[in-house]
Amino acid sequence: MNERTLKMARLAMMLALATSIHALEALTPVTLGWFRFGFANIIGLATLIIFGFRDAFYVTVGRIFVGGLLSGSLGTPSFFLALSGGVVSIVFMGAANLIKRRYLSEIGISVIGAVAHNMAQLFAAYLLIVRNDSILTLAPIMILTATATGFINGMATHYLVLSLRKQWRLGQEPGHTSSRS
Repeated sequence: MNERTLKMARLAMMLALATSIHALEALTPVTLGWFRFGFANIIGLATLIIFGFRDAFYVTVGRIFVGGLLSGSLGTPSFFLALSGGVVSIVFMGAANLIKRRYLSEIGISVIGAVAHNMAQLFAAYLLIVRNDSILTLAPIMILTATATGFINGMATHYLVLSLRKQWRLGQEPGHTSSRS
């Protein structure tokens, strides 16, 4: 199997895994009115670290669209909240990943992404649904929960990336996908 085909197969697996987690998480009861762990973002961050920004962007947006199709939420306010959070999050994590090796671990990048995700969703909720400044009082709570979930998801991402690199025999450089088989 050539390198390009192998990369496409691995990215398809990442998209399928992210979509499955996204769909399963959508079936779980929502706690505290809005709170979810965002476990599908683990796959987005792992894709960013292993394959680079462009592929992580496609996996993130792809899982939101496919998840929207599967759940029947495509085009609804909840879909646009997920899309705004996912896009802003992966953009912020992509920027943070550029300086990762020197200053940030997967955990730091994940926390940045989680906070960006929650703030984008809060702003989108303000624009699309609430249109009342009082919603912004939720920001401190959302930042705290994002920090906690970002930490947990960052730890999970660290171990997932280590495992995938070992299984796929990949190098340690970000975006490096060559196989030694």
